[in-house]
Amino acid sequence: MVLITKHETPKAVLLSMEEYGTLSRATQTTLDNLSGEFNALLARMQTPKARAGMKAAFNASPKQLGKAAVAVARKRD
Repeated sequence: MVLITKHETPKAVLLSMEEYGTLSRATQTTLDNLSGEFNALLARMQTPKARAGMKAAFNASPKQLGKAAVAVARKRD
């Protein structure tokens, strides 16, 4: 690996193709893992129960939203 500097500040790195391939695969693995986590989260959010909850929240009045917020705050204490 070769570090290229300008005025003693690193600006670029020269890597072998083998090192580049290793780094690229590591990034792809991480991205694949994150994609899997996102897809699982999205699937949980799209259950009938979750959809009904979101519909109720969007259709709730300010008073209903306030009551729900107070109820959640009380549960946390």
